[in-house]
Amino acid sequence: MKTYALFAALLFTGLNAHASEAALEQCRAKLKQAQQLDVLNDLQWKGSRLHVVAGKTYYTMPFHAKEGFADTVNCFAMAGKTGCLSFDILNWNTGKPTDRYSGCKLKPL
Repeated sequence: MKTYALFAALLFTGLNAHASEAALEQCRAKLKQAQQLDVLNDLQWKGSRLHVVAGKTYYTMPFHAKEGFADTVNCFAMAGKTGCLSFDILNWNTGKPTDRYSGCKLKPL
């Protein structure tokens, strides 16, 4: 019985890792497209904080599209795993935060 439980746990872990890798690749592809469309200007870790700079196109998008973009940034930063980080989305021109992603929700500032 213990062997079966261990095997099932290892199998589930392997499936979970594969699903995370697939999700990460999907998020990476979406971010590349966002960068090409000038929705994303810059994305990098600065110390323990995620630094997200939105491009010019971001500010012409409807709010639900901005939410999708923020979810994609979160997915990429979480390496495809479930969970939520908190980060500000900064304006490419001013460097000031315009939106905050927290608790898996985007909120205007």
